[in-house]
Amino acid sequence: MAKVRIFGSIHVNTRSVVEDDLRAFSKGADAIAVEQPRLGETVRSAVGLVLRYPFFFVGLQSIFVLQMPLYVLFNRDLLSAEFLAARAVAGERPVHEVDRHPLEILSGRSPLWIVGNWLTFLVLAVAFPAETLVATGLAVGLLVVLTTRFRYGIRRPTIVAAVVLTAIACGLLVVDLFRTDIGASFVGLLYPVGGLVLLRLTLEARNEAMLEEVASLATTHDHERLCLATGYAHLPGMVERASAYGLTTGDVFKPRWRASGEWADPDTLLESDDRDVRPRVETAGDVLGRRAVATVIDWLVIVLLALSVPAALVGIDSARSIGSDASLGALTLLWVLLSPPAYYVIGETAFGQTVGKSLLDLTVVRIDGSPCTFRHAVVRTAVHPLDFLPVCYLLGGIVAAATDYGQRLGDLAAGTTVVKLEAPPDDRTADDTGAAAGRRDSAAVDPPVEAGEAERTPTTDR
Repeated sequence: MAKVRIFGSIHVNTRSVVEDDLRAFSKGADAIAVEQPRLGETVRSAVGLVLRYPFFFVGLQSIFVLQMPLYVLFNRDLLSAEFLAARAVAGERPVHEVDRHPLEILSGRSPLWIVGNWLTFLVLAVAFPAETLVATGLAVGLLVVLTTRFRYGIRRPTIVAAVVLTAIACGLLVVDLFRTDIGASFVGLLYPVGGLVLLRLTLEARNEAMLEEVASLATTHDHERLCLATGYAHLPGMVERASAYGLTTGDVFKPRWRASGEWADPDTLLESDDRDVRPRVETAGDVLGRRAVATVIDWLVIVLLALSVPAALVGIDSARSIGSDASLGALTLLWVLLSPPAYYVIGETAFGQTVGKSLLDLTVVRIDGSPCTFRHAVVRTAVHPLDFLPVCYLLGGIVAAATDYGQRLGDLAAGTTVVKLEAPPDDRTADDTGAAAGRRDSAAVDPPVEAGEAERTPTTDR
């Protein structure tokens, strides 16, 4: 069974610090695998993904626009700190690129994602045509720049081009503040939010994709010890699932920003990970009181969200006219109608819970205990008005109390229920403790990299 050390990294960091940390951490590894998702293997496949998911594509690119100043300042490149460090410290060891692009992962899911992407993109295009055109153009331009950097290794001209695109985007936002509308500001906020939602939705799938590729590399190239460099957010999920792919987890590395990080034991990492909680499916039907309190909290949040944007628009309009009364009224109505369902769908799809459910340690799951998906969240949210009849969720409460799994009408339609979350029990045996100690001992006797190896030119193997 191959052993993998997992090097957690902050994508934007001081390069010299990351190189020193990775050089020490990867000693004794036969190869280095590094997180590097690419948008399609070919130009045709990349264009296909962009055309299927235009809203998420622009969202991901807009996030990179926001990060661009930090990349240029600290990485001095458009590539991640761990990718640059891996190539610098590998020596004669191969550097393997692993990971799948979030849009590629999404292509294997429900076609409803395509429909939702195009509906959102078209609504923005109709409401803010000029702003949407500019955002799309900047996203495509940045894609061309990044592709040129990856495929042809051109660094300085691509950095200059990316900085120019970023300056254009920021300049348009600043100019928009002094114009008579707030279209660019609204579009500039919505797209990054969509990109962040996509990253959260595909995090676990990307963990599994990287582990699967690392396991395949170990078998294909006969690697006994590998070092995987990836973003720190991936660490808990990878440590938890590595054994399912025939990999033994050695030490892991917890990074610090602009400072040297620290080595950590995998078991200690899981114990300190506050996301490592499990839904207790057996509590379905026994949490109606908690659900009622969570519902009250959620509606307080929804009311605040629904009133915040109209209040902001009125305040801005009173100080400086930002549009006609008809346009402001239409935008306000659109926000008030869409913010409640969006709140539920985004929260339950991305996190399995809304704010109220999170505070009450509840989560939405499918009836078999698996996570709630986008399709299930949409269905249970669409039936919300029926559950509310005749007032204050009376019908939904009666149905939930009468069903075995505490399902309201929306749950019955979607095949979901609400259960309690709890931290997993500390049931490690002495064998588990011994195995953890064995991993640390075996890591300590790994042969060091020979002197001068870090100065050799690495080979890149896909």
